[in-house]
Amino acid sequence: MVAIEAPALEDLTHLDFTPDHPPQCEGQHHTRGLSGHVASEPAAFIVMSPCCGVKPLQCASRVAEMRESGVLYCGSCKVEHLTIRYRFIPLDGEQ
Repeated sequence: MVAIEAPALEDLTHLDFTPDHPPQCEGQHHTRGLSGHVASEPAAFIVMSPCCGVKPLQCASRVAEMRESGVLYCGSCKVEHLTIRYRFIPLDGEQ
C-alpha cells in the first residue's frame, strides 16, 4: 500500500470538485435563514474559520455577503471573528 500525502489545509487555494450533482449550500437547510443566501445557487465555496476549521459549504452570494459583513459569529466557539481571518476556497477554482 502506498500512502498518499494530502496538502495541508492552509495551503489549499482551490478544489477541482465536479460531482454529478452540484452540492447544496448550507442555507438550503438552515432553520433561521442566512443573509445573502440564494436558494437557487449551488454551493460554491468551502469556508474555513480561524477557530474551528472547515465550515459548511456556502453559495457564492452568501460568501459575498459574509465578506462584506466584516465580522462573522462562529456558532461553534461562540465568538465573533473578522472576516479577513476566514478563508473562502472556491470549489471549482475559478471564482
